[in-house]
Amino acid sequence: MPPKFDTDFDKSDEHRGRTKFQSKTQERELPASEPDAQFLLLVEAVQDYAIFMLDPSGNVKTWNAGAQRIKQYAAAEIISRHFSTFYPEEDKRNGKPQWELEVAEREGRFEDEGWRIRKDGSRFWANVIITALRDRSGKLVGFGKVTRDFTERMQAKEALAKSERSLRDLSLHLLSTQDQERKRIGRELHDSLGQYLAVLKLKIESVVSLVEARDLAEDLAECVRLTDESIKEVRTVSYLLYPPMLEEMGLKSAIPWYLDGFSTRCGIKTVFEMETEFGRLPRESELALFRVLQEGLTNVHRHSGSPTAHVRLSVKDGMAILAIQDNGKGIRPELLAEFCQEWMGGLGIGVRGMNERMRQLGGKLEIASDEGGTTVTAMVPAGKTSTSRPSQEKLV
Repeated sequence: MPPKFDTDFDKSDEHRGRTKFQSKTQERELPASEPDAQFLLLVEAVQDYAIFMLDPSGNVKTWNAGAQRIKQYAAAEIISRHFSTFYPEEDKRNGKPQWELEVAEREGRFEDEGWRIRKDGSRFWANVIITALRDRSGKLVGFGKVTRDFTERMQAKEALAKSERSLRDLSLHLLSTQDQERKRIGRELHDSLGQYLAVLKLKIESVVSLVEARDLAEDLAECVRLTDESIKEVRTVSYLLYPPMLEEMGLKSAIPWYLDGFSTRCGIKTVFEMETEFGRLPRESELALFRVLQEGLTNVHRHSGSPTAHVRLSVKDGMAILAIQDNGKGIRPELLAEFCQEWMGGLGIGVRGMNERMRQLGGKLEIASDEGGTTVTAMVPAGKTSTSRPSQEKLV
């Protein structure tokens, strides 16, 4: 029957040293100890937690105000019913309620999060803790169950995850757009400005052949030289923005070409090692690894102080791996995390952008550093790329 609290003192109870309390949810005898009675009142009044007891078979024995608020059942409606009432039909078919009791009995405690069902059929995301209760002889006398409604927390977590996915998708879109814009600018530099400079060079050369004055001829010859250098620089910039060799022949050709130019520009000797039969990767993967190469070598030049850089392209466990290693001053462990957050390479993309590229492709980016130097390793799924023995090292 629906219990209620009062303080009627029963004489028979007095002889047993116990006081009988009536509550809105149930009737039971409590120790006469005032702290114990106050604790029961506290449990009964708690609104944020469903706190109740089960018998050894899983039937509800007690019910507090929080249980009624969260699960919507009044005490008279749920006491003596099996606690599987709160579980979705799929969990019931799979025997999850009974399994939870078995785990709690065996381990002493069980904790879980999952969907539970209210009286009106609506679902809520619950955090559940079941504790086995035993008497002094060790005999199981029931279970204590505490349930919290984590629906809002779960929804907030899902919303955060959705927001993170949206940001990652936006980041990938921006990186892709950036690559397309580089490609467009590179082609325009090569096809328009480069062609204009080439025609200018031819015109100046034709004028040189018609000029007899020595001083003027020397000036014109200098103009030809400068124009020629401008043509080379435009070609280099356009290829760095988006190397056609990468699209046409893949990493195995684009990397040596890039290392030649890098060594010439920066004076850093590079060693390139590649597996002899390293095949083509998907276009997005090759471009991502090439951008890591550019960023990594820019960092070697700007920050490491290393006179050399070792670049290796290989395949292991189904992953295509690009490793860039220098012998510079390295990064102190306490600064490495900050470095990964702040490092922005020559293309302005930085570690975050490179890591996002790798993640979107199913790979990852790693940076390891000590006093002997720094190694940047980028990995993406290799697809059909074959593995083989390493080729002879090339010193640029």
